[in-house]
Amino acid sequence: MLTVAFANPLSVLSHGAGTLKNADSGLQPPALPKLFLSDLSGTPVMISQLEGHPLLVINVLATWCAPCMDEIPSLLQLVRISRGHVRVTGILEGGSESGKIISLLKKYHGEFQLLKDPDMKLSSALHVVALPTSFIVDSRGRIVSKVSGAVRWTDPKVIDYLKSFIPSKAGF
Repeated sequence: MLTVAFANPLSVLSHGAGTLKNADSGLQPPALPKLFLSDLSGTPVMISQLEGHPLLVINVLATWCAPCMDEIPSLLQLVRISRGHVRVTGILEGGSESGKIISLLKKYHGEFQLLKDPDMKLSSALHVVALPTSFIVDSRGRIVSKVSGAVRWTDPKVIDYLKSFIPSKAGF
């Protein structure tokens, strides 16, 4: 079983809810678990297939979770302002239906990958206890940070924090 150890809370970044934590610098950051989820058409997707982007934000959410839905517009803006250097993948936990999120994506003229996790395998492997929860993953597939609670992803402090994980040659 994967153990995710985080320490050193940085700050509350948005609405007094989301707390961003660095992976403990004394430990090797944990890798993404090796498991399959499915895309919206039902096609299996290995989580490790998400690796390789300069920075990946995996956002675990549910359609019944109001803070999760409120966070989507800022995640879409993050993708836009990063000029493609940040990729977002939403993980629909449990029995969440994708229709509500797809409507939001259309409303805000954005997109990000959505995967279904009906059995909550990823949530279990990464010890998710509250929604939304996001994981910041480097280009090698290592989880470098965890965010519990909703975050305003376009906050300048958040942008600066995310930039710290992207190699300078990739920029944004």
